[in-house]
Amino acid sequence: MNRLNVRFFSIGMLVASIIIFLYGFFFENDTAKSEPTAEKEGYTLVEKDRLDLFKEKIASLEAENADLKKTIEESKNAPTNTAEQEQEKQQVFMFEIREGMSLEDIARGLAGIHIITDQNDFINFMVQNGYEKRVQPGQYEFKQGISNQEIADMITK
Repeated sequence: MNRLNVRFFSIGMLVASIIIFLYGFFFENDTAKSEPTAEKEGYTLVEKDRLDLFKEKIASLEAENADLKKTIEESKNAPTNTAEQEQEKQQVFMFEIREGMSLEDIARGLAGIHIITDQNDFINFMVQNGYEKRVQPGQYEFKQGISNQEIADMITK
């Protein structure tokens, strides 16, 4: 190779390098740089559909919160009517014990009309005090809020 060939080869390499550099400089993809910058500044990228779902959920939760606050305010402002509460406690419920009913059936029925709160507690009370075998069939009137002892006295006469 002579000198002239080497010169033209090196000039070609130089021109190709300059073209590649200029292409990369002017036509570089700018979106790759913007994403890390947004994350560094504390932003989170979310799809538009998910953003709409989040906004709907926030709106529904705010509405529910407002309703609950309103309910709380109404309950604070409402006067407590003890006469109505006492009348509720004095309601009389009819309950029939039929021949062959087990203690569990009786407890389930009494819990169903809200005379007792805990079926197992009532059953244990009846068994521990020996009332389970002395239960008499018949119709009984119960008031809300009476004790297990009072119930046992009524149904074992």
